[in-house]
Amino acid sequence: MKVSSIRPHRRLRVFALLVLLGISIRIISKLALFSRNLQHIRSSKINTKHTFYPSKNHTGIIEFTGKTWMSFTDIDSPGVYRACVPRPSDAKLLSAITGGIVEESQGMTVIHCLSLCIDRGYTYTALGRGTQCLCGNIQDKDSELYLGDYQDSRFCDTPCGGEAHYSCGGKHYLSIYRTSVPDQRCVDVKLKPKGSLPLVALASYPRSGNTWTRQLIEKASGIRTGSTMWRHEMKVAISKKVFLGGNINYKLQRTICIKSHSHKVQDIKEFKGAILLIRNPYRTLVAEVFRRLMIVKNKNLTAVLKYFKSEDWNAFVDVQINDWRDTALNWINNTPKILVVHYEELEDNTFKEIHRMMDFLNVFTTDNRIKCAIQEHPSSKSTGLSLGNYFRKTRVYLTNNPFSDSQQELIDRNIEMVNATLNIKGLTPLPAYSVTVF
Repeated sequence: MKVSSIRPHRRLRVFALLVLLGISIRIISKLALFSRNLQHIRSSKINTKHTFYPSKNHTGIIEFTGKTWMSFTDIDSPGVYRACVPRPSDAKLLSAITGGIVEESQGMTVIHCLSLCIDRGYTYTALGRGTQCLCGNIQDKDSELYLGDYQDSRFCDTPCGGEAHYSCGGKHYLSIYRTSVPDQRCVDVKLKPKGSLPLVALASYPRSGNTWTRQLIEKASGIRTGSTMWRHEMKVAISKKVFLGGNINYKLQRTICIKSHSHKVQDIKEFKGAILLIRNPYRTLVAEVFRRLMIVKNKNLTAVLKYFKSEDWNAFVDVQINDWRDTALNWINNTPKILVVHYEELEDNTFKEIHRMMDFLNVFTTDNRIKCAIQEHPSSKSTGLSLGNYFRKTRVYLTNNPFSDSQQELIDRNIEMVNATLNIKGLTPLPAYSVTVF
């Protein structure tokens, strides 16, 4: 009787031990996967702060929450997030993403997928349905997978199997990352021989898109751009890697155009021509405040917002709107050959505006090279929906109108002066600038 009564308890103990063993194995597997992902993150210098999707609070500040993509802070990172885009139908998937599905795994991570595509020589990584890694070369607008079709990144809502705090696409969407593999259509960008190019400026008031325009011009033309601030640029890490033409004396005439923020007539007259880039002053003035205080002086957001309520802000507007006006008027009136490009038009019709600049610079290029330039350096407006910044730079957090009525009257008068001069000279008039951008 005793023997028969003990055996069921032994069986129960054995069963319990087996259950505990199974749980232990699963825990060990999860810890190993976590360890591998942690090593990926540490080795790739990734910004893992969840601080994006904007919502407007009572102070007028954009707050960022629920960021679902991986962002990198290293210049030599393995990739960069581009967009959430609609997933092509299964019948068209392989024609849209030339490398197809290279791996499907419950432990999929962004870094792992990027590595797979880089090893295979592809320029783009696409992640789908939480487990799929796809690789390909997205060539142009005719592709089934067009990067211009940006969607809100919340549609890419399926967590990656191996790192649930990031999304790997969705049921009907793909998370797209640009890999570090060079795009051969526009990778070749060189300096020209000494003295071979005329001095042509790329002139603008600060925060008018000069850097972005330089990137587009370099990729589209295959020729480096320079800078009147070359002594400063040669000391900046990103310039040493991105703008090699900005590291040499621009007077050597080896670059296709030269960045300038000067509005002094004596500086302007050394150039044979200029592309004048003009942007809505209501945007540029605010952006310049954020640059000076947050980037140059390392002030926090609270300090910047207080600035917009101070007398210093009033003085800043009084001085800087004159500089915005003088930058436009002095280049228009003192340059023998000029092309006016409006930043807003460059955002809306990038392909057409690059063609205009190439014609002005007397550079022969191809449509495919221009498409490559746009794909490599998309406008903040085109990426705004996917990145959640609603068509504004992510560092510009102000949403309420900071301009008083008297400031608006002053700015509008200066806008009218610039527009009148453009019309007299037969140049492209300004778009309808107003304070309603806030």
